Amino acid sequence: MNYKIILRIACFISSHGFGHATRTFAVIQKLAELKKISICIFSSLPDWFLKENLSGIQYTNHSVVTDVGLVQKNPFHHDLKLSLKKLTLFLKFEKKTIQSIFKTIQAVQVDFILSDISPLGLYIGGKLKIPTCLLENFTWDWIYQEYILNYPGFKKPIQQLQKIFGTADLHIQTNPICKRARGAKLVNPIYRPHKKSTTEIKQKIGIDLSRPIILVTTGGIPQKYKFIDKIKKDKIHFYILTGAFEKKEINKNFCLLPHKNDFFFPDLVHASSGVVGKIGYGTVSEVWGSVKPLIRIYRDSFRETIPMKKFVDDHLNGFTITHDSFERGDWIEMVDQLITESSVKKTSYFQLKNGRDEVAKIILDWEANHFIPET
Repeated sequence: MNYKIILRIACFISSHGFGHATRTFAVIQKLAELKKISICIFSSLPDWFLKENLSGIQYTNHSVVTDVGLVQKNPFHHDLKLSLKKLTLFLKFEKKTIQSIFKTIQAVQVDFILSDISPLGLYIGGKLKIPTCLLENFTWDWIYQEYILNYPGFKKPIQQLQKIFGTADLHIQTNPICKRARGAKLVNPIYRPHKKSTTEIKQKIGIDLSRPIILVTTGGIPQKYKFIDKIKKDKIHFYILTGAFEKKEINKNFCLLPHKNDFFFPDLVHASSGVVGKIGYGTVSEVWGSVKPLIRIYRDSFRETIPMKKFVDDHLNGFTITHDSFERGDWIEMVDQLITESSVKKTSYFQLKNGRDEVAKIILDWEANHFIPET
């Protein structure tokens, strides 16, 4: 039996893209359906993104750098030298920042800390003797390991991170999984359910209901597109492009949407006939949840790519293109093929059960057991 009238949770979320936040917010939304909760968010995510995803939930937001991840030059390339420099400084856990977080968490009497690959949350939990839950499909120590040969300086931070990640009281891993951890609970991909119908989205944009939508996205990292002229020549499809645009712009056969816009991203995925995008957790899980075909572009020199590619190839219709092909817009001639092939759905052994439901149950059972994980 649950013994808390209200569950108070501190969430430490990596802001490396939006995928970590979307899955955490999907879990929070499900918990809020089942129980009264109060959330303390620690991240460097923009306020508008929190408002969009935490509507109706009591929360406070505290702007804190919760991890370093990889410093991105653009959505497809990162700066390892600068990443190592920032990571080394971050793992010193600056006293002033830590003390400020201590005071905030103690003031609201947090019941447990939920950390989506942020080592800071687990570090804080250990210092304050507060139960911690690690939610991940990879951890940063695993990502950094492939860079040791060329950047030996990663060795010490990896050891520090392994120790911190190993302190989690409850460890939940979510597919697509990169490396299975002993004792961790494994759940399906976590995605945010859509809110509006395809008809509502098309009417809001102002396009013919029979016109197929192609959604183009590179996740939470801004990207300017160079293939707009090729899109303008396509008279059959309507393209929704999300990226580093100053304002929303709607044209005859395409619209440009800045990351902050008046559409809920899962609604756009659900309304589309196909998605074109950089492969990251958020995009893959929400495309999977809506059973949409995907033209995918993978990042080079990123260790998550190999297990992610296996999952995508096994469970999603569509095909892979190179980064250069994406930039040139070669794929625009292939969207009919994408839509046609998607008529034969791949059967997923996951049966499309949303991992957020599994995580919410695991957490509430953990709470009912006084935050002692079941063996």
